[in-house]
Amino acid sequence: MPLETRKLNQPINTSIYKETTILRKKKKHRDKSDLGPNFVAPDGGWGWIVCIAAGLSNLCLFLPQHQYGLIYRQRMEKSGFDAKEISTIVNAEFAISSLVGLVNGAMFRRFTFRQVGLVGSLLAFVGIFCTTFCENFLQYIVCFASIYGIGLGLCRQANSLALNTYFKTKRRKATGFSWTITGLGFVVFPQLTILMFSLYVVQGTISIYSAIMLHAFMCSLTLQPVLWHSPKTKKVPMIAPQETHGDNENLKCSYCRNQEEDKTLEISEKNDWRPSNNYKNSDNGKESHKLLKRREEAFPNAQSKCDIYSKSGNDIHLHCTCTEEKLLLEKTPGNLPKTTSETEEVEEITPQRKRPSLMQKIIEFFDLDLLKDFTFVNLALGMAIMMFGDMNFTVLTPFILNSFGYTDKQISIGMSCLAGVDIGVRFLSPFVLENVKLSNSVLFAIGIIIVSIGRWIVTITSSYNVILASFILLGFGKGFRIIFSPLIIPSYVPLKRLPAASGLQMIFSSITSFTLGPLLGMMTDSFGYAVTIHCINALSFLMLLFWLMEYLIRRRLSKHSITSSNL
Repeated sequence: MPLETRKLNQPINTSIYKETTILRKKKKHRDKSDLGPNFVAPDGGWGWIVCIAAGLSNLCLFLPQHQYGLIYRQRMEKSGFDAKEISTIVNAEFAISSLVGLVNGAMFRRFTFRQVGLVGSLLAFVGIFCTTFCENFLQYIVCFASIYGIGLGLCRQANSLALNTYFKTKRRKATGFSWTITGLGFVVFPQLTILMFSLYVVQGTISIYSAIMLHAFMCSLTLQPVLWHSPKTKKVPMIAPQETHGDNENLKCSYCRNQEEDKTLEISEKNDWRPSNNYKNSDNGKESHKLLKRREEAFPNAQSKCDIYSKSGNDIHLHCTCTEEKLLLEKTPGNLPKTTSETEEVEEITPQRKRPSLMQKIIEFFDLDLLKDFTFVNLALGMAIMMFGDMNFTVLTPFILNSFGYTDKQISIGMSCLAGVDIGVRFLSPFVLENVKLSNSVLFAIGIIIVSIGRWIVTITSSYNVILASFILLGFGKGFRIIFSPLIIPSYVPLKRLPAASGLQMIFSSITSFTLGPLLGMMTDSFGYAVTIHCINALSFLMLLFWLMEYLIRRRLSKHSITSSNL
C-alpha cells in the first residue's frame, strides 16, 4: 500500500535507514578467569593429568635455560663474547619472559590457559631452533632472549595458573609432584649434553633440544577448562511472584481463586463440613456468606491486585472474569507505554554515569589496584630479587666452575648431584611438611637461606669434594625455593585476581633483571665471580630483612588493636 494512501491508525513499516547504518552492539566476551562464586576446585581427577603435563612441559621448556652454560658457552667463547654479554643475554631472556606478565590479567580474561600454552610452546620452539644459526650478540637477543623468552613466559604462566585452578587443598602436593617431574630432566640432561656434543657437535645438540621442546605443545593440549571437571553445585531455584503487573498471563480472577481455595479446604477438612464448589447451586445465601468468611480466615492474603476491578467483597462472582480483568490491567496507567516526553524526563532525572578516564582504564585493564597493598608489593619485590639471584647462579654455574679450573665432566657431575637432591626435596617436602604450621613464605625464606650458605661455601673453597658437598646443600635449598615460590602469591590473593597478581609479580622480576643483570655482568668483568656471588647473597638477605620487619610491625599492630578493643 503506498505511503500517502495509508490510514492514520495503521503502522508505517517502511525502512528509513539502510541496514549498514544500523549500529550493532559489540559482542561482549565472557571473562574466562571468573569461575563464579560457587566454584569448587576438583583437587584430583583430571587435575593429576594436568599436574603431570605441566611438569613435562616445564621440563622441555626450561632445558635450554638450565643448560645455557653447557650448550652455548663454547660457542660464545669462540665468537668472542665477554662475561657482560653472556650475562646480558640470559638476563634479557629472564626479563622478557617475566615481562609477559604485564598482560597476564587481560590475557587470561580473554583466553584459556590451554590456548596460551599452545601459542607459547610454538614460540619457544621457534626461538631455540633459530639459535642454531645465531653468530652475534644481536641475533641471540632476538632469538634466545625475545622469541624464546616470550614463549617460555606464556607457557610458564599457563601451567602455573592451571595447577592453582585445579587444586586448592592439595596444592602443595600437586606443585611438588609437578616440579619433581621437571627436575628429572636436570639430573639426566647434563650428562646427555656432553654425550650429544661428541656425536652431533653444538648445532646438532641445539636442534635436538628444539625438537624436545615440541613435546610442550602436546602437554598444553591436556590443559582443559577446569569447569569441565569441577563438581557441579546444586542451584537453588528462585521463586518469582505469581501475580505482577508485568505478567498478565498468570493472573486469575476471584472466581478461579475461590475454586482453588475450596479444593484446599476440602483436603484439610476431611470429615468436617464441606463447602460446595458451585456458587450457582448454593440455595442458602447465609451459607455462601459463611463460606466467604471461612475462606478469608483460611487465606487472609488471598486478594490480589486484580480485585480492585472486581465487585465488592460480599458479592461473589458466579462465573470466570479472567479475560476482563486482564484487559483492565493492561489499561492501567502503570502499564501503558511511556511517551517520548516522559522518557526524556526520566533520562534527565537519572544521573549519567561518568566515562572512565584513560588512567582508570589502564588501572582496570592491568588490575593495578593490587599495588596499593603493601604486603603484596613486599612479597612480589622480595621474590623477584631473591629468584633473580638464584636464577643467575644456576645459569652461570658452568661459567663459575670453569673459571675456578674445573672440567666439563666435573661440572656436569656437580650439576647432576645438585639436581638429584633437588628432586628428592621437591617430592618429599609436601608430605613431610603437610602438618607443619608454617606459611609458604617462611618455607621459601628457609630455602633461600640454605641456598645462600651453599653459594658462600663455593666462593671460599678450592676442593672439588667440598664443592660437591656444597652443591648437595644447594640442591636441598633449591628444592624448597622451587616448591614454595609458586604458592606464595596464590595463597595471598583470591583466585579471580591470581592472573593479574602473578603478572605483576613477573613485572617486578622483569624490572629486576633489566636493572641488575648488566650490573652483575660489569661486576664480574671487574672483580670476578666470587664478588658477584657475595652481592647476590647480600640482596637476598636484604629482602628477607624487609619481610621480617613487616611481619613484626603487623604483629605489633594486631596486638595493639586487640588490647584497645578489650579496653
